[in-house]
Amino acid sequence: MKHFSALLLALLILLSSCSEAVPQEPEQTDTPVTENQTVTPETAAPLTELEKRASVKDTLPEKDYGGTEFRISTKQGTLYEIDAEELTGDLLNDALYDRNLRIEDRFNVRIVPVITEAGDGMTQVNNVRQSIISADNTFDLAATYVFTTGSIITDGYYRNWLNMDYNDFSKPWWIHGINDNFRVGDAVYAVVGDMCLSTLKLTYGLFYNRTRGEDYGLNVSLYDTVLSGNWVLDDFLSAVSEVYEDTNGDTIRDSEDFYGFTGECATNLDIYSFAFDIPIMRRNEEGKPELVFNTEKAVSAAEKISRLYWEMNGSYIPESDSGLPVVMFKDGHALFTTTWLGNAFASYREMEDDYSILPYPKWDENQEKYMTGAMDNYSVLGIPITVTDPEMVSIITESLNVESYRTLFPVYYEQALQNKYSRDPESIEMINMLMEGRNFDFSTLFAGQITGMSTLFRTVINSKNADFASNYAKIAKVAQKGLEKVLKAYEDHADGN
Repeated sequence: MKHFSALLLALLILLSSCSEAVPQEPEQTDTPVTENQTVTPETAAPLTELEKRASVKDTLPEKDYGGTEFRISTKQGTLYEIDAEELTGDLLNDALYDRNLRIEDRFNVRIVPVITEAGDGMTQVNNVRQSIISADNTFDLAATYVFTTGSIITDGYYRNWLNMDYNDFSKPWWIHGINDNFRVGDAVYAVVGDMCLSTLKLTYGLFYNRTRGEDYGLNVSLYDTVLSGNWVLDDFLSAVSEVYEDTNGDTIRDSEDFYGFTGECATNLDIYSFAFDIPIMRRNEEGKPELVFNTEKAVSAAEKISRLYWEMNGSYIPESDSGLPVVMFKDGHALFTTTWLGNAFASYREMEDDYSILPYPKWDENQEKYMTGAMDNYSVLGIPITVTDPEMVSIITESLNVESYRTLFPVYYEQALQNKYSRDPESIEMINMLMEGRNFDFSTLFAGQITGMSTLFRTVINSKNADFASNYAKIAKVAQKGLEKVLKAYEDHADGN
């Protein structure tokens, strides 16, 4: 029996080893495998953009701040970037609430807005300045309008972000097109990331009435032209130049008629230099920004946009009412208008006609891509020199932008702006073009120091004489002196904070 048991055990071991060594026959399928055909395992479905964002990891350390308040200076008008008091069922509000809760739970902090009720921007900046001067430590981070922030920087009241230990500006939650432009040498004092939702809402696009466009046979050919990369300014001017209908029959050109184009005379006009890739400032060989605005291209662009505004039968421009073009487009009185994307959430939400959001046309066929800009009151982030725990500020600010990138920004951009408010599938691709083509300039941050440059195109068009060169000459010397003071301030303060 012992010999038999030993023999049986040896046989079982042999059979087991042979079984492992011999590959199993593949299971039969309904589809035969032909000669030279490669059989590959089934692959997982590609990740959606939301899933890609959610999977991105940060390298922040685990910290417990014992319930410390993290206070952010903001305004009532931009509170949607910072705080939501409770869950309400609104998609955007609840996403903001959840973002803050995740950060508060992770680091044991409380995110608290320090709100300036006035909406003009300068009141908040003055509050920020006074708080820093008095060292009363009322906030840890400031989110202020970009065009109001320059004086805080030149006065030396902000820390250099490049000296912060936990802010990695190579990461996708920081908007490189802005931060790179705001950097001089080894210093950058104001930055923008995905927590600054105003850069999304205030990005400008070209809004198009699809319902009325059908009447003019534009819909199919227009999209084809845009997608082929051949949508240029001259095409746009031709499309709107003679579109006019005396809708109410009173023989008077007014806002109740129908036009090819309507637009306002303020921040909308600043965007054309961005859209046509005409830089106001550019870095020289030393890496310092210098004025380069006065070019033949800028002169030509001013002439063409002036013609669009003041000389075309198909345009209606209300000079004294900047809100009227939005109303006209919403009510179906214009084929095209230019405005910021936030109107897709608000004014155009209940619009009866179908509309699309398009990129601005290129200057000409040689322009590489469609481009745009944002209104000059998007938020930028600064750290006061008086903060007592810069490490915490660095970590929590990075986390705010990380979580906004992962979950909050996509809710605005994909679930809300693309799917809920835009009226056709092509608009999703068009909005992608806008976001990828956003253009920014150093002069916007220092609008109060490099006087008149960031709004020069607006000034020229509103003058109705389209004389870009002479208008540039009027402000060039003062602007250059202002630029020199700004660059000196960067040099003086770069090593201090």
